[in-house]
Amino acid sequence: MKGNGTKITALYCRLSQDDGNVGDSMSIQSQKAILEKFAREMGKAAYSFYVDDGYSGTNFQRPSFQRMIADIEDGKIDTVITKDLSRLGRNYLESGAYIEVFFPQHHVRYIAVNDGVDSEQSGGLDITPFKNILNEFYSRDISKKVKSGKHIRALEGKFMGTTAPFGYMKDPQDKNHLIVDEVTAPTVRLIYSLALEGYGTNRIGKVLYERKIPKPSYYKQEFFLQHDTGSDDYWYDWKQEVITRIIRNPVYKGGMYVHGTSKPTFKCKGRGYIRRADREVLENVHEAVVTKEVWQTANDSIDRHTKVKPCTSGYENIFRGLLKCPDCGQTLLIHTDNRNPDRDLLDKTYYQCTTYRKKGANFCTAHRISAGDIENAIKADIDRHAVKAMKDKEKFINNVLLSMNESSAERSEKIKAEIEKLKKRNAELDQMYIRLYEDYSGGRLSEKKFTMMSAHYEQEQDANEEKLSELERQHKAKSVAVTNAEQFTESLAQCAGMKKLTATILNTLIEKIEVHNPVMVNGVKEQKLTVYYKFVGQID
Repeated sequence: MKGNGTKITALYCRLSQDDGNVGDSMSIQSQKAILEKFAREMGKAAYSFYVDDGYSGTNFQRPSFQRMIADIEDGKIDTVITKDLSRLGRNYLESGAYIEVFFPQHHVRYIAVNDGVDSEQSGGLDITPFKNILNEFYSRDISKKVKSGKHIRALEGKFMGTTAPFGYMKDPQDKNHLIVDEVTAPTVRLIYSLALEGYGTNRIGKVLYERKIPKPSYYKQEFFLQHDTGSDDYWYDWKQEVITRIIRNPVYKGGMYVHGTSKPTFKCKGRGYIRRADREVLENVHEAVVTKEVWQTANDSIDRHTKVKPCTSGYENIFRGLLKCPDCGQTLLIHTDNRNPDRDLLDKTYYQCTTYRKKGANFCTAHRISAGDIENAIKADIDRHAVKAMKDKEKFINNVLLSMNESSAERSEKIKAEIEKLKKRNAELDQMYIRLYEDYSGGRLSEKKFTMMSAHYEQEQDANEEKLSELERQHKAKSVAVTNAEQFTESLAQCAGMKKLTATILNTLIEKIEVHNPVMVNGVKEQKLTVYYKFVGQID
């Protein structure tokens, strides 16, 4: 209620989601009842409630709090009353600034009922900074517990998104588990299939449009009802970024990102983006829409895809993005020699170094090779290895892993030792923080020193956590090496006796092919090709 006086008493109430877990004693209704009773007992007939329901105490950008501050600046308020100090805020520096600086400057009396704080009684303010520090410590502790809880749930493979990714639906029996949506999953499989054939995202979008396959927003009923598109074509107009997100997302191979964003400390308002390469991925947390091999091959294909015009000669460019110049590192691009139209298509179609083509012989050499020669050479190389893989898979796997295992075993032990070292250091920091807090509460350490040192410990722990995440990811990657080699051998064996080399086979098996410049040896032109197979590199 408000009286007729020129100034009023502000009864400020605040409740966050975290506070809501402790029962009715913290509820807005409870706070209002306590404050109104206290104000009346003080003889404050002119008062007004300022309520922020669902706002954290670590952030002072709350609507009602800011409205109260504006009213204080306008001279409308002479007293502010809260249930306790934590209702005003849990950041001890900002809370102290309001209590010890802002309120006195504007001749405003501040009272925290349950904490016995009253700015008109100097003794009550002596313990205020200490209680504010306790409130901030509580927020830091709650933040860490919430962050830890979410991290644990994420590590358990729990899906915590609002809506399921396209191609999936939430399990009716468990909202944190994904199951394949057979209505939309075929579209996802088609996108991956086209990527395996060497299609870029733009070309994939055109195929989807031509086949009148609806994009993801079509299946969101609320979007469908709220948007008058004016044309049915709208629902088939796939954006390249949407296709890219589908191909890049490990959810479709049965995996899941642990986190896509990070919040360094509880005081940070925004969340930082974690680069895709730095994200931790959990495998086998739900049913996959495509196999891991298909997922990886599609991603590699998109990585290699270059924005060049398709060959106009009619030849299918199955080596798109795979051929590299070993001298300058650029891709070899396809060209057609139309000076003799009667020549065979494979003879007049050739690949050539991009640098040489654009800048000339002063910057690189041609590295020219005909489409027919490169097809025959690579087909023969795949055939040779595929026959060996098919005859004795175990022997083939052991041979290609021999050199990898010798170097990875030592590295794996170093990573494990570093992980244990960082975990031990974090445990030490926890103990150091406890001792620091005891020194401060016992009066053996100043507030300034406590603030500086506690922030330093927290920064070191946050940095250690980032290092731990990266090292644990590397450690897991080592154990995956053998599995990758086994999968490669299985894929290679299936190519034994193939009749035709295709873009899908090349993208599945090969990482890159270095085309060296031709040389003359005893009057005969020779050209070396270095083939790097996926996961295993060169095969002798």
